[in-house]
Parts: sequence; structure tokens; C-alpha cells
Amino acid sequence: MAKGDGSITEVKKPDGTSYAPKHWKVRIDLGTNPITGKRDVVSRNIKGTKSDACKLRDQLKADLECGLSANADKMTFAEFAEQWQQARETAAEISKTRLRRERTIVEDMCSYIGGIKLRDITAQTIEGLYMKMRWDKTEEKGKCSGTTMNMIHKLLKQILSRAVDYDLILRNPAEKVKAPRCDTPDRRSLTTAEARQLLATIDEAEGEAYASRDAIEERQERRGDTSERSYLRGLSSIGNVMAARIGLATGMRRGEVLGLTWGHISFARGTIRVTQSVTTYGEVKEPKTEAGKRVIAVDEKTIEHLKRWKQFQREELSILSLDQTRDTPVCCNDKGGVIAPTNFSRWWRSFTKDHGFEGLKFHELRHTQATQLVASGMDMKTVQHRLGHASATLTMNLYAHALPENDAQAAQLIGNLFSETPSEQARQEGALRVAV
Repeated sequence: MAKGDGSITEVKKPDGTSYAPKHWKVRIDLGTNPITGKRDVVSRNIKGTKSDACKLRDQLKADLECGLSANADKMTFAEFAEQWQQARETAAEISKTRLRRERTIVEDMCSYIGGIKLRDITAQTIEGLYMKMRWDKTEEKGKCSGTTMNMIHKLLKQILSRAVDYDLILRNPAEKVKAPRCDTPDRRSLTTAEARQLLATIDEAEGEAYASRDAIEERQERRGDTSERSYLRGLSSIGNVMAARIGLATGMRRGEVLGLTWGHISFARGTIRVTQSVTTYGEVKEPKTEAGKRVIAVDEKTIEHLKRWKQFQREELSILSLDQTRDTPVCCNDKGGVIAPTNFSRWWRSFTKDHGFEGLKFHELRHTQATQLVASGMDMKTVQHRLGHASATLTMNLYAHALPENDAQAAQLIGNLFSETPSEQARQEGALRVAV
């Protein structure tokens, strides 16, 4: 019996003979329940003729269908998806960045199934949609990754689940479709030597940025240009370099670094207080979790560089008749404001390419921080705190990569343990007892 169809079966006595009047069992199959894994069936018994049983079957099917909204026959996926998005925006429960991302995905889905009525969307429809969205891409856009496809599935499932709540469809067809598997992220972590080389490169770039900014101002003075200015060319170059320095020293996220103000930095204690982040769209928001709000220690060298930069920035901003306050961005643009994340990423790609680190993502400085700390024997709770994770398990799963040199040491340790003679082992155990 297919889903939605009704079956009629005569119920007989134990000896195989019919009742008088006859007994009938009418069943309507609603398909497999995604939670229990069992079939959902509506079943009724009736006494009478088979015609009576047929009428009961038709009535049951009509009753199930009548549970749907009056708009069920007309509502298309695109129409309902738009209503769903507007409701999400009104609720203001998620960030604008997330909302924009969701709208882009929904618009992409609607380009394939937007004109299909909600009640006509089946599991096969969804599987076909996924195949098209993953592979029917222009060469410029490229195909969707597994992680993106998994996001698409979750979003579509949410939309259709709400359609069930509104009685527009009886069941959510997305529940019968297997979620695409997320890609395993390829996280790079710098070795100790590479990290030292990057820091030396940042030192050099910082000196060049200061010199370039001074040269620009000297040319301005020689020209005798005293007109009021709204920006200082080259100031953002120093801000970008300082962002790179902070990222390497702390493992902070890009948005967290760009969201820093001078009020978040304590030179006396040598700490940075993380309380906000700048989104891709330039919005300032609080961290997603309470664990994201944290105070982390900073090494002395980084603190000294920040002190010098703060003084230099104060003098430069005065040229624009701006006062440096607690709310002034640490990593500022040419106007003294927040550096746009997209502009910083553009600078970072150029910077890493020009200095032998092509392809290095800024977020991989975060991986480097965690990996090096764990490999050096730092306790996981401290690493978790510095990164702002809610649990140490998350820290281990995401960022604690095995270092080749540590693996070599582990191999040598095992080799030494297994190759020891009984006398050598007894001698070591005796030495251990004496030490204790």
C-alpha cells in the first residue's frame, strides 16, 4: 500500500469463516515516521458491506486532507519561503549576517523549486534539488561544498517544518532525505619556524608602514597643503599590520580583532578584554556565547608594539581633529574608524602572497595558537579560555592538530620503552622509587 492510499481487508473468525455482518479493517498509510522509524497508519474497523468500508476509507482520507489550510492548494514554495524569511527577520533572533546568508540560499533554492506548490514537494523533489544545486553551477561560481549543502538541507527542513505547523502540508518531506555530509575542513597550522618567520615579517612590515606614513605626511607638509582633511593615507596599513600581530599573538578571530577598542586593552595588566566582534557587513555584535567574552593575557613584546601604536595613532588622529578615546578602534582605517573585514581580508591575501605565505588564512593563526600551546604542554582549560570556546572538547576537536616533531618524539619514546632489557627496566624502576 502506497502512502496516502487506503486498504480494505476483511476480518474473519479464527476458523476462517466470515462474520455476519462482515467485519472490515480500513487502513490509511501516512508513511514512515522519521523519529520512530515505524510506519504511521490510521486504522478503523467497521461492520457491514464492503461498500460501507469504502465509504469509511474515503471519509478518512477526506478528514486527513481537511486538516490542511485553505491555502494549501495554492501556496508555492517561493511564496511561503518569503513569508518564513520575513517572520525570521521580524523575530530578530539571529544576526543580520546570518539572515543575509539564509536569504541568498533560499533565493538559490527558489530558482529551482520556487514555482512548485508546497503540497507537491516530495522527497524525490528535494533529492533532485540537491543534485542540481550541487552540480548545476556555472564555472564562475563553482559547485556547492558538502558543508554548504548540509546548510541548505537544514534550512529547507526548517522551512517545510513551519509549513507543517501552519497546516499547509501534512508531513515534512525533507525528513525523509538524508542530510548531505559536511566536508572535513582542511585546517593548516604553522610550524614553530613558520610562526617565527611570520612574526619577523610582521615586524618588518610594521616598520615599513610607519616609515611610509611619515613620508606621506612630510610630502604633505612640503607642499604646504593645510586644507582640512577627512582621511590620512597609509594609516590603515599600520592598522592592518597591528591586526595581524594581535591575531598571531592571541588566536583571536578576525572580527574580534577588528572590534577591539583601546578601552579593551590594559597595558598595566598586559591583557585584552574580548567583548564584541565586527561582522562581515560591518556590524558590531557581542560574542555568540558567554565563553566568547573573555580576558586574555598578551606577551610583553606585543604590548610594547601596541603602546607605540597608540601614541602614534593619537598624534595622527589629531591631524583630523579627532580625539583618541576608549572607543577608538585599535586597528583603524584611514579615517580613524573600524576597518571593514572585507578590506582587511583583501590586504591579508596580498600581504601573505607577497611574503611567502600565500594561501594562509587569517583564521589559521587561531589553529596555530591552539596547536602550539597544546603541543607545548599547556593545559586544555587554558587553551579553551584563550580561544573562547564553551568546552575543552570543542577545542580539542577543532584546533589541536598533531605536530610532526611531537609524533617523532612519541615514536622514539615507544621505541625506547619496548627495547629496554629487563635489567634496564628494573634499574629505572629502582631509580624511580628512590626519587619518590
